[in-house]
Amino acid sequence: MGSLPVMSFDSLALTVCIIWAVTIATLDLITFRIYNSALLMGVFLVWPALFLIGQSFNLSLTVLAFTPLVFAAGLTSLLGMGDVKLLLFVAPWLHYENVRNPLILLIVLCWLQLTAGLVIKGSFPQRIAFAPAILAAVALNMAT
Repeated sequence: MGSLPVMSFDSLALTVCIIWAVTIATLDLITFRIYNSALLMGVFLVWPALFLIGQSFNLSLTVLAFTPLVFAAGLTSLLGMGDVKLLLFVAPWLHYENVRNPLILLIVLCWLQLTAGLVIKGSFPQRIAFAPAILAAVALNMAT
């Protein structure tokens, strides 16, 4: 007789992170909004899950320098404020010594979204959803 597969805490924590990220990315693609309630849920579900899978919380001078840069991008309308909040949410978890490849992925995904908008609508979109690119870049950053 077969038994049910057993899920470890690591795989459960990773599943929570993936479901949360896919939900945020999908909502941003559909509505161009990142809701505060989704980020608050992330604090209570995703941050403990990140601890469980071995990610370290990092409050260094790099994180403190990253914060005003992200706020400046939001205030100059380079990013939406939902994207600013998402970046500040993930900032303490990033590995700042390895940002080149995630940054390249972020740029490529944003250009792909702009190109898709151009092909589908015949003009550049007025706005794009950055959450999918941000979350993919963060996942690559944490994986390396």
